[in-house]
Amino acid sequence: MLDEVKYLGVILDSKLNWNQHLQKIIRKAQTTFAVVRCICGKKWGLRPNMVHWPYTRVLRPSIFHGALVWWSKVTQKTTKIQLGRIQRMACIAITRAMKSTPTAAMEVLLNLNPLDLLIMAEARMALYRLQPVVPKTAAALLSIWKNVGDPILDMRSDYTIPVYYHSKIFNVIIDWDYWRKKTQCFLRML
Repeated sequence: MLDEVKYLGVILDSKLNWNQHLQKIIRKAQTTFAVVRCICGKKWGLRPNMVHWPYTRVLRPSIFHGALVWWSKVTQKTTKIQLGRIQRMACIAITRAMKSTPTAAMEVLLNLNPLDLLIMAEARMALYRLQPVVPKTAAALLSIWKNVGDPILDMRSDYTIPVYYHSKIFNVIIDWDYWRKKTQCFLRML
């Protein structure tokens, strides 16, 4: 019997405690960021502000993948600390600050929210996108709705169900004589 299975990039273990998935995310983020750091030097490579882009647009979204199912792991203190280490690595690389600089100060300077809050926000947004498709009374979403839900999620959405009309309601009539005359006139002008 398998203790864990990977489905759509999310590792599900037998107890659903998300430890294996979190460790995979952290390992992958550290490896990816180490590669980005290798292309940076004090006098060559990416400028510090250019390191900000791969972190916010590539690395963070890869961390957020599947946040709707594993968001509960983020409420644990050890998880917040582990995610904070990733954010700290990025902050130091972007600002080139001293290692003793407080993480919170660098986050404020760079306008970066803590990763645990961003993961909760991502879960909220995924829940909001699912709301029109799956009613909030669905048993699978009740715990998420209670813990992550917001009054704003109760607002009406502009989601509409697409309707496709495949009937042909027009006729195409091509007057070949007209087009031949126009083409001949055009060719004479050349």
